[in-house]
Amino acid sequence: MKLTTYTLLGILLTLCNLQFTNGQTVTKNTNGLKASFISLDGSTLVKGNAIEADGNVHLCSTPLLRLLRTKTKEAKGTVLLLPGGGYEMLAVTEGRNAAAFLNGEGFDVAMLDYSIALGQQARDQALEESIMALRLLKTNHAAFGLRGNRLDIVGIASGGHLAARMMQHLGETEQPDNVLLLSPAYLDETLFGTVTPAIMPPLKPIARLFTAIAPNAPKALATSSSEYTKTWVGYDGLATASMLPDSNLLSDKNKAIVTAFLFSAAAAKDTTFNPAALPVAGYSPKRHEEKLALVAKEKFDLIMVGNSITNNFEKPEYQPIWNQFFAPRHALNLGFSGYRTENIIWNLQHGELEGQSPKVAVLEIGTNNIDEKNYPTRHTAGQLAGGIKAIVALMREKLPNTKIIILRCFPGCYGGPNPTSHRAILERASEIVSTLADGKNIFYCDVNHVFLNLDGSINHAMMPDWLHPSPAGAKAWAQAMEPLMSQLMGDSSLDTDIPANTAIVPITKLEEDSYNWWDRHAEVLRIKDSINPEIVLIGNSITHFWGGLPQLRNANGQLRQPNGPSAWVGLFGKYRVLNLGFGWDRTQNALWRLDHGEIDGLHPRAVIIDIGTNNTSQTDHARMNTASEIVEGIRAVCLRVRSKLPHTKIILMAIFPREENPLSTRRVLINDINTKLKAFAVEQQITLVDIGPRMLTPDGHFLPGMMLDYTHPTDKGYQVWADGIRDLIAAL
Repeated sequence: MKLTTYTLLGILLTLCNLQFTNGQTVTKNTNGLKASFISLDGSTLVKGNAIEADGNVHLCSTPLLRLLRTKTKEAKGTVLLLPGGGYEMLAVTEGRNAAAFLNGEGFDVAMLDYSIALGQQARDQALEESIMALRLLKTNHAAFGLRGNRLDIVGIASGGHLAARMMQHLGETEQPDNVLLLSPAYLDETLFGTVTPAIMPPLKPIARLFTAIAPNAPKALATSSSEYTKTWVGYDGLATASMLPDSNLLSDKNKAIVTAFLFSAAAAKDTTFNPAALPVAGYSPKRHEEKLALVAKEKFDLIMVGNSITNNFEKPEYQPIWNQFFAPRHALNLGFSGYRTENIIWNLQHGELEGQSPKVAVLEIGTNNIDEKNYPTRHTAGQLAGGIKAIVALMREKLPNTKIIILRCFPGCYGGPNPTSHRAILERASEIVSTLADGKNIFYCDVNHVFLNLDGSINHAMMPDWLHPSPAGAKAWAQAMEPLMSQLMGDSSLDTDIPANTAIVPITKLEEDSYNWWDRHAEVLRIKDSINPEIVLIGNSITHFWGGLPQLRNANGQLRQPNGPSAWVGLFGKYRVLNLGFGWDRTQNALWRLDHGEIDGLHPRAVIIDIGTNNTSQTDHARMNTASEIVEGIRAVCLRVRSKLPHTKIILMAIFPREENPLSTRRVLINDINTKLKAFAVEQQITLVDIGPRMLTPDGHFLPGMMLDYTHPTDKGYQVWADGIRDLIAAL
């Protein structure tokens, strides 16, 4: 055959447009409108991954989208289809059948071939690929011949799990129009070392959710799917759950249910009124009249407002707690069993605060608003928060000189010790309400750690029915609230049971140092929300001097250089990080800071805790603690973090070696602490990292250039720390 100049030119141009990706021949999007396979960088592929004889893909050499277009004249939009297969294979034939059904309903389909293999790493890779695919379709769907502006996600079985994980990681503007989880798998999985669901809905659901549960689904999966959907609704999203009539996912009956959702109009949210903020008379008019008689008779210095949890203080078994902490402050109990925010609003509007001007009012309310067992309606987190805000506004109007304590909604619910949609909605509402605190007239108080175990379950001794505190739980609540209460009341603490272990008693700064402790705390509160950190570090000067935000400052406010700049950038450079290291802090100082808002409202992926070394010091202001006491203090810090940030991974650092002499008293104490910490971490399934051996010679002396002063690392020492947790950070 004779090759003309034009033929040779054509061949060269064709070759210039070809790439090779993992063995796949790629044409650089020269025919995207008709392509059947698209790589995740938008390139056109000649073929997809091989489908074996069983109709499944067993080797995904290249993540890609299989484009299956509808033949209808007017396409409704595009569906990103995530097939099942248990992350061990891709059920492509089942996916094709689902795509044919969706094509018939007028949707173009982009089915994702994602990474498959056993283990979390493959799952995480699949998550990354699915997000890339969604972003590609959002920005370039028209270039691939996909019509319509609507973009939905459909996940089948393990693909449903993948879709749910995607939603947890997508920003508000990235969410699709609809997400359909068809017989989703693995939603019953929990985070390592906890009973907390591994997958939760986005905090602000924009997409509409449809969850289809197969009739033969295991009970745990059916329950977790239902709870996931309820939480989505509770987060003020639109969602529907349906039990499918047939176990065959693509039966005609099942298809009819899916079709009904696909073509149903999204229900408009009615924002004209909030039922949780509209006054409604309660169920105890006699008790209301009794309280009116009391407020008409005398003035009270402390008013406790709430539901049955507060009301219980009038029971004989709770009277000792009331008589210790509240009666001496001339307190009035306005707790009403079974009441919701709307009932409390009615009470307060009808005279229960009339003529009163207490020093402090405590508000404990909310759990009944979310109770779906005993009430015909369940409010959302936004509605409950609106109801609480309405109560606070009413209190401020009627009690302008009163300090108001808003308690975080207690973690209980009907149905057992583990987290449910009930608790998730309460936590979200509390998070919204916490922003009301101004540190002047309104204060947010979180005592929930006293009711919880370290794995996130409810402590049965503290809440025997998983909802109401026992007398012991009520006392623990009063004790946890007492530092703030005594401060606002302007009196002395009434807690006579102060633990002998100083490492677990929250306290402000103890030692003078080269910076202003109070200014750093105030700056943390000012910047934490704008940082919206992915990683939070909690610690002492070793953490403080590493770097990051807030910036290091001297006592006069001038900036100073961190000790580990290169190691910091190398490890944290691409992440948003909040450094809660405070020089000279002990566990008790960290507890105080956690109790005063430093991590409230945040949602980091990980918290790195390095605290306890200063508890080995004996000073004029604080005694040296024993190894057991220090481990108890570290446990208390971990419990605070777990209570406030249930979905955050805790990375606990063993205490770094100190002192030049390996046989020094402090070094021996630190070794004892770390031995006990390892046992604690194993028992509680907390990730513990001990980098001490990497900093020392075999005989226990520091390696050259590792430390500035046998306590604080150099940049080289910080590099050892960075290398010790690098894989854990990457896995986030």
